[in-house]
Amino acid sequence: MRKQKQIWMEEHASPRILPTIENLEPSSGVVSFINFLNKIGFSMKGNAIDIGSGKGRNAIYLAKKGYEVYCIDYIHSALDYTKKVAEKERVSSLVHVINAEIDKAWPFKENFFDLAVDCFSSIDIETKRGRIMCRDELWRTLKPGGLALVMVVSINDEMEKRFLKESPSGEKNSVIWPNGKFQKNYDREELRNFYKRFKILKLKEITKRAFKLGKNYTAKNYWMVFKKSL
Repeated sequence: MRKQKQIWMEEHASPRILPTIENLEPSSGVVSFINFLNKIGFSMKGNAIDIGSGKGRNAIYLAKKGYEVYCIDYIHSALDYTKKVAEKERVSSLVHVINAEIDKAWPFKENFFDLAVDCFSSIDIETKRGRIMCRDELWRTLKPGGLALVMVVSINDEMEKRFLKESPSGEKNSVIWPNGKFQKNYDREELRNFYKRFKILKLKEITKRAFKLGKNYTAKNYWMVFKKSL
């Protein structure tokens, strides 16, 4: 079992580094994404994928908006939790959980999804090859004209700037957290280049107060919406 997976299994069982993992409210970035879709008149029906879905807070939110949501994650306990919450919120018929790794081939046919959400998930893939696989599977399974939200951490993030100095990994803009977790951070140019195959509709750096590793700090994240060109 890879170290990264073990770290996340322990974190889901007993949150210590990211207490917000127990929060059932959708990410503010995903809420902003839905508001953007409403503004441009994008359909609130169809298939959506929540990449690295965790306990399912964003998947439940998307299901309530009308999407049939496929949650892909490799933590059994998180997926089991998602199923329970989906039943409680009466959207179990719209929420499907798939135990799989996001850096391997996905079990979906081509052009299957109308919508995709990657909310700080692919940044935890330990290898560049794995992140490329995740990106390419997103391209393969997203319908032409389909939209995706990708959220990543900026190199300008207060805590990550410190980690980049104190505990960098062997890859550009990536770090090792005190608990051993790998994280890939991005600058704007690198992010644009990595997703250049897609048409980028929105890309902005968001600054907000956050809590991580027992500390309050100034978080800086990139919020990006792109389309698979027709």
